[in-house]
Amino acid sequence: MLIRLGLSDMKVVLRDTGELLKWSAITFFVPLITGIWFKENLYFILIYFLVGLFCFFLGTAMKRLFSCEESTDLKHAFMIVALIWLIYTAISAMPFSIIMGIHFIDAFFESMSALTTTGITMIPLLIDSAPKSLIIWRSLISWIGGVGIIVLSLMGIFTTYTKSAKLMVAEGREETIKPNLKNTAKEIWVVYVILTIIGMFLLFFAGMDGFSALNYSMSAISTTGMDIASTGLIGLDNAWVLLSLVAIMIIGATPFTVHYLFIRKKQFNAYIMDNEFKVLVSILILSIVLILPKLLIFYPDATFALGTAIFQNASALTCGGFANVPISDIVNWGDFVLLILMGLMVIGGSSGSTAGGIKVSRLIIFIKSIYWRIKELILPKNSFFQKKFEGKKIDDSKIRQVNQFILLYLLLIIMGVFVLTLQGMSLTSALFNIISAQGNVGLQLGEIVPTMPFASKIMLILSMWIGRLEIIPVLSAIGFALSFRKS
Repeated sequence: MLIRLGLSDMKVVLRDTGELLKWSAITFFVPLITGIWFKENLYFILIYFLVGLFCFFLGTAMKRLFSCEESTDLKHAFMIVALIWLIYTAISAMPFSIIMGIHFIDAFFESMSALTTTGITMIPLLIDSAPKSLIIWRSLISWIGGVGIIVLSLMGIFTTYTKSAKLMVAEGREETIKPNLKNTAKEIWVVYVILTIIGMFLLFFAGMDGFSALNYSMSAISTTGMDIASTGLIGLDNAWVLLSLVAIMIIGATPFTVHYLFIRKKQFNAYIMDNEFKVLVSILILSIVLILPKLLIFYPDATFALGTAIFQNASALTCGGFANVPISDIVNWGDFVLLILMGLMVIGGSSGSTAGGIKVSRLIIFIKSIYWRIKELILPKNSFFQKKFEGKKIDDSKIRQVNQFILLYLLLIIMGVFVLTLQGMSLTSALFNIISAQGNVGLQLGEIVPTMPFASKIMLILSMWIGRLEIIPVLSAIGFALSFRKS
């Protein structure tokens, strides 16, 4: 039976969206305090204050205007999550638009790219003239996006298990560290902060200054990959910084449950016992072996070729999105290397991590489902065998869900490529850029610029948004919105 939304349902959606917005306003204190610390123009500080105030009052007004007693259901949660990501992105884009003087659609793109941990930038040249507070703001929202707006807000809002659980499921976060979802949100943030601090110290002792180390740690642990200067990491002659970033990106692409067991529960074998982590590392090693011969031809320095292979493959697989070589180099590596990088970006990191892509767990289930299907065909009709994943029984409905997700993921890539090629982008670039945007990676081949067609920008924004929310919540929200009825 078709589930329809009525006026009472929309009141629930707008009420809870307002609640989330109200608490999200706290984030604007960070750039405000940064601006004061670095004695920046009072105008910039005022912008953060006013935009934060607007976010708070908008959320408060929505909560009061649409106040109701009806409880939050899963259908509402899908709508809330889809809506809060769009509204908060629009509000967080305001400082970019006002301070940098760029068109709002470019500011919205920048904000969506950061918040979804994609890392593609619309201000590559302007970033050198940006105030430190704006750089911190961009790093902060990408860092927040790594664990999700809902997880951030749950720390102070919803105390009921049902509402918390539904919102976390709708945002694509089903991992449970603690029995209570509010405590789960807190534990995720504790672990996240610890890992970010570790990453900052790694980069600092590797040779970065404190401000750069903080920004790059937040960007790497959230697997965003945004640089804080137009030159970025290109030409950086510091192997320790690059290796530190690889380590931080891999940590970001590893499940939070594993970090929790290692850090909080002192289970020091947690990483080697986790199947996803082992498969992630295996895929990375295999991909390095595959592209290294090509890079050895391209770069005469074997050490640099090996370092680039390790860094760029880790960047693609973990969805980190950093680049240590110019875009022109990546373009000229050849179709085979680009194909490997695209494959890595489609796979992505582990489930329950900050990375995008289809996730390693789904890839494992998909490959096993092929093996199970072949086994069913060759065994006698009445034969029975258990299908297991990570030691637990997995039923056919779960396998179908995984395979359907992968099919939808690939279909959306095709749709995105269709739009970009229609706007004049080459097929290779369109495929690479859409895979990167939908996988929330951030690597690109040079055609994503402020002057690109408006429709292409919108397509990439949608790809980033859909990819971060893992397709189903967005499609469900659209379906519920289309089924809306006034009575």
